[in-house]
Amino acid sequence: MADGGWCLSMHQPWATLLVRGIKRVEGRTWYSSHRGRLWIAAAAKQPSPQEIAEVEAMYRHIYKKDPRFPKDYPTGCLLGCVNMTDCLSQEQFREQFPNTCEESASPFVFICTNAQEMLVKFPMKGKHKISYIDKFLLSLAGPTISCLVRMSKG
Repeated sequence: MADGGWCLSMHQPWATLLVRGIKRVEGRTWYSSHRGRLWIAAAAKQPSPQEIAEVEAMYRHIYKKDPRFPKDYPTGCLLGCVNMTDCLSQEQFREQFPNTCEESASPFVFICTNAQEMLVKFPMKGKHKISYIDKFLLSLAGPTISCLVRMSKG
């Protein structure tokens, strides 16, 4: 997959749930033409225990079971990446993904597949919307993800 070094900063616990593949879509108020690898960074704001409990309860309800939630939700770091396959309007999202539409009510929905969480989390400051990763950080993170992909394919 081509890697232009594009990154989306997100608040926790949503960021970790996305790179773990528990969260499958990301809602935004704006459209993006980006397709392909999208790095996910966790913003610096610590989530409250109540926020974590509410979001985990929502995903228990969506999946009708207890997904393997992480023990912690690190902040201020690069977490991993997803493959952004599409950006749909809310109407298109509801038509194309009727079983997933509980996950987002936002005007635009990023469809994300192939979630990959890095074992090593690199410190990083988040930026607004989709932005470039620092080239040095990308030079560290890219091989880390490639190694994880090779390991998972056995």
